[in-house]
Amino acid sequence: MSNIIKRTKGDLKYLFKDSDKLSPKALKRKQRGKRVAAGLVLVLIQLILTILFLFRIITFSILPVQYLLIVNAILILLLLYDFCSQFTKAHILGKILAVIMSCVMLFGFIFMTQLAQTFNLMSGSTKTDIVDIIVLADDKADSVQDALSYSFGYNSGINSEAATKAISEIESKNNTTLNTKDYTDWSEMVNALYANKNIQAVVMSDSLRSTLTEEFETFEDKTKVIGTITITTQVKLSASDKKVNEEPFVIYLSGNDGYGPVSSNGRSDVNILACINPKTRQVLLVSTPRDYYITIENASGKSGLDKLTHAGNAGVDYSIKALENLYGVTVDYYVKINFTGCVKVVDALGGITINSSVDFTNGQDAAPESYHFTVGENQCDGEKTLAFVRERHVFGDGDFQRGRNQAAAITAIIDKATSPSILANYSAVLSSVSNMILTNMPPATMTSLIKGQIANTTSWNVQSYSVEGTPASRDCTVYNLSKKSVDLPDYDTVNTAVELIQKINNGEVFDVSEYVSSN
Repeated sequence: MSNIIKRTKGDLKYLFKDSDKLSPKALKRKQRGKRVAAGLVLVLIQLILTILFLFRIITFSILPVQYLLIVNAILILLLLYDFCSQFTKAHILGKILAVIMSCVMLFGFIFMTQLAQTFNLMSGSTKTDIVDIIVLADDKADSVQDALSYSFGYNSGINSEAATKAISEIESKNNTTLNTKDYTDWSEMVNALYANKNIQAVVMSDSLRSTLTEEFETFEDKTKVIGTITITTQVKLSASDKKVNEEPFVIYLSGNDGYGPVSSNGRSDVNILACINPKTRQVLLVSTPRDYYITIENASGKSGLDKLTHAGNAGVDYSIKALENLYGVTVDYYVKINFTGCVKVVDALGGITINSSVDFTNGQDAAPESYHFTVGENQCDGEKTLAFVRERHVFGDGDFQRGRNQAAAITAIIDKATSPSILANYSAVLSSVSNMILTNMPPATMTSLIKGQIANTTSWNVQSYSVEGTPASRDCTVYNLSKKSVDLPDYDTVNTAVELIQKINNGEVFDVSEYVSSN
């Protein structure tokens, strides 16, 4: 070995000598020196990229210790081989391996960096309350500045904090003091706006504007939005200290009925509790209809019987409170996605295979295009998936079947997201997920889940259960809406859901359909 090193040093001395002045033997030594130098440069690049890759993997803490040790050993051995081969006849193979490994290390470093950034974006985003400034459709004002002399009305009993913040921001930006009037009754405020006397403008959250159309069907046609104010608050990461690879935990899956930024507050059409036991690899998806008539609370602290979907107007935390109260469970984390996110995530996954329990064709309310779904497997892209999870009017049991469909779609997404084929689309998936999903799960918890999945490749047993109810007409007391279509809870099914959740927590392995039929 010492002779090889000595010879190589001698060869390298010829690198910068003029070839025209060298003897044939010296020229050969110069060529050999170039070959070795080129190989060493390639190995040096491999070394730098390997260090960066290992640093990223270790700091990201995504691999179990045993796999990390194996990866380190393999990379070091390959690096040593590529280095030593540069002084032997196997130098060409060493160079090829060095190039290949450099590409692999670069790819791995970029992947890990992008994954870390995605997790930070998902759990470090802000919640957004978009506040609309509304006037009559035929009003001459086309901007907030045109309406500064108007009287502004707002509902002080519902999300007054967002309205008052918006008013303060308008006053600050325009160096003025607005004339405001607060109401506690929707009808009084809307009728005052329609009369164009006591008030000429209304300040309300955009999510509440959608809810208000349930009471005043022509509100959208009779009014227009002349400006918006965005109120943002930082997402608070969950304080749950669950060891997600060892203890059962619960995730609230929320699907908002809006397009655009997922951070915006709004009614939640999808309300699913994912109860997970990592030891038994059991996942139970408990679906609750959007119109379930239960106790909810708004941002102003008012509580009472109302639709579950309305709780989302105040933010995802209020939907969680309602579900925790209904089922007597503690929700550890939430994952929120809206219609835009659903389409983009499924498309990024390359489509999903949904197992439908019913045969149907969606209506125009669910999607502009009609899709036919058959019993069994259905190949779906993003738009088709959205139609599948939104449709409810063609079913005899409406929201209850929609809840089952939503659980089926989530199961399909889980199956595709945990399949090896996802690696081909990882970049598109990460890009879509980072902007379309909001969660309070800390990045360290997310990496821990991935680490657990790598350590234990046993497939997950994903099952679902939907609580049921009876359609009725009731007053929505929290948001002051009279005689709305609701679903009165069937508390026998709610109790069954509680029992199933408890079985998950107890580590029992069971089949939902068998358990339900036997009880």
